[in-house]
Amino acid sequence: MSEQVSISARPARVPADQAADRRQLDLFMDGRDALLVHEIMAGLMSRDVKRAEVGLHRLGQEHPRHPDLVALTALVEALTAPAPAAATHVALTERIELAERKLVPAARRFLGADADTFLRPMWQALAETAADLAFESAHPRAHRAWLCQQYGEWTAVRAAVESEPGWADSPLLRYWMGLAQHHLDAPEVAIRLWVPLCWMDPLFFETRAPTVPNPTIRAAWTAFEQAFPFEESLADRASMAAWFPAWLLLRHRGLSRLFHADDVPDAGAATRVFRHLVALLPLEQGGLTDELVRQRRALRQLDEHFFRYYMAVLGGRRSSS
Repeated sequence: MSEQVSISARPARVPADQAADRRQLDLFMDGRDALLVHEIMAGLMSRDVKRAEVGLHRLGQEHPRHPDLVALTALVEALTAPAPAAATHVALTERIELAERKLVPAARRFLGADADTFLRPMWQALAETAADLAFESAHPRAHRAWLCQQYGEWTAVRAAVESEPGWADSPLLRYWMGLAQHHLDAPEVAIRLWVPLCWMDPLFFETRAPTVPNPTIRAAWTAFEQAFPFEESLADRASMAAWFPAWLLLRHRGLSRLFHADDVPDAGAATRVFRHLVALLPLEQGGLTDELVRQRRALRQLDEHFFRYYMAVLGGRRSSS
């Protein structure tokens, strides 16, 4: 009898095809939440509210502790979020901060490259809310120009900046206008807008130069940081960024045609050197003339240290050609 018991206690052999079916069933059960998440994402991308809500409801019922439930809920709720009412700068800024804290990261995580498409209606609605709000430096994102940048409507960015009186005197508005012009296929206009920021607000320019979308300016700034101080005395008399425009013209002479000396303010040695280079550099293309010698002498009188650097750069170019 004991032998019969021991034999009956042995597990029955499961046929191979049944074992495979069981593994597939286990895999399906383990991946049920992934299927529901995929269903929610499909509803989000097609903006099918019912599909997304049904998938979210099922996920909440079957996996109430799912780690992505909160993020997915925020995305689904965004589909039916009411258009924001007229807002103050403070209220709109709070709405933007909430979106950047919860909605934007969730969209980037789950939708990837399609996140911008999903977020566009939200940014458009916020931009409409900000249409009547004037620019306030204390709440810069609560402005139509910043909000339109979030979904790449650069014509609207340009118009929003232009609507602000004296926008060219504000470093941030001036920078935004440069972004708009760059993306609207006017890169030279953008350069003319960005370069004066080196004198208007050097620290502001330094923080944005590494990511400016113009590759020439961005690469030049990287090279300039490595080269500065190219004359030790220059570092003691002005911020680093203040000397970047003059260094830029010397390294990229063709840019001198974008500027007019009368448009450059007299804001110290760095700006005076820049204004002089605008007139001097085109003369370097025509060989040694009396006018070129006179202008070089004038540069030396303006700044002896920069003049030495200027001549060293010219000498280096001749030796390498």
